[in-house]
Amino acid sequence: MKIRKKKKRLEELTESFEKAKTYILRGDKEKAIEGLNRLIRRNPDFEKPYTYLANIYISTKELENALDVLKQAEINIGKKENILFKKVRVNRSLKNLKDAEEDLKEILNMNESNIDALTILRDLYIEQRDWDKAYEIQKKIRRFVKSDDEMRRFIGIRYERILNEFTKNFYGDGDKIIKDLKEIIGEDKVFVPAYLLLAEVYKKTGKLNEAGRVYGRGYTKTGHIIFLLKMEDLYIQRGDPEVILKIYRRILDMSPKNYLITFLYARLCLRLEMIDEAIDMLNSLVADGIDFSGLHRAMAEAYIHRAEVSKAVEEFKRAFPIEKVYIPFRCDNCHASKEYWQDFCPDCFRWNTINVQTEDFLKSVSSDSSELKLIYEMNEWEKEEPVEGENRYI
Repeated sequence: MKIRKKKKRLEELTESFEKAKTYILRGDKEKAIEGLNRLIRRNPDFEKPYTYLANIYISTKELENALDVLKQAEINIGKKENILFKKVRVNRSLKNLKDAEEDLKEILNMNESNIDALTILRDLYIEQRDWDKAYEIQKKIRRFVKSDDEMRRFIGIRYERILNEFTKNFYGDGDKIIKDLKEIIGEDKVFVPAYLLLAEVYKKTGKLNEAGRVYGRGYTKTGHIIFLLKMEDLYIQRGDPEVILKIYRRILDMSPKNYLITFLYARLCLRLEMIDEAIDMLNSLVADGIDFSGLHRAMAEAYIHRAEVSKAVEEFKRAFPIEKVYIPFRCDNCHASKEYWQDFCPDCFRWNTINVQTEDFLKSVSSDSSELKLIYEMNEWEKEEPVEGENRYI
């Protein structure tokens, strides 16, 4: 008898609930809300009306109303995983990050291996740049998920903890920072941020030759142009630009159709006021059919150095509209455009994904690994020994 009554009541509640939903299909949101609220008042232990009503408010961006409904559900029917996840979503949108964190912890108290809750909580800590907490959560995730993607995140979070230590207390434990960065590079030889930070550590201690070797190894392993740009700055600051000029020339000797390197070399020549060589290299790109606004902008600057104003004006016209940067970057994962290289993409919470936006910049870019290996073996970054007093360049 009790079972039949319970079944009948459930059927009646479901019928009333479905009736309230039909108003949404007819476009009458107010009547749907009225019907769902009536159903909640009469049957406060029935879960479906709460979640559906909350979804209506979420869809219309009435987030405070959605949160009130979900809190009411929590009071009347207790802490349910479905309700808690919806609260997390709403609280994150409202920037109530502490409340979202507490709800996620509540879900994990119910089920410590809930991967959705763990990943959202990890991302919440990443968003707040709380790398120690993100690290602890990522360790738990790795117990349940063994994917390469999660391994890369783990390395990224470890890197951020090291970067944080470097920023706050570098001179406290520099050797440990170097050791930790080398461990990351050993685990992921193409993790660009670790090479760059390791080079910064060496620069801080005046070991500029060692920094140069790290940049060289990074370029060899990854082919990423950020290392060439960093070497430009390093060797120019040291008063020894011939080193980076020689590196560019060797790359071009082996790969003369590497248009990206050609352009970078031309830009470096322009930077060093080697105007004739810069114009020759830019003209070689034009002759090969390469055409983009940064090329014309660089050419215009070269003609200004020569005081050839009319030619400069023509090149500026071809460069219009002038972009903010010569070399556009983009996240390989989410495709968000960047004006400069970053170690971390805040749009998709990924590390080591920012690269040159080649298809909108230069069509032919070579990074053959055997070519890079040969460059590595030939260049000074492998052969140089630290010289006495090398911190004179700081």
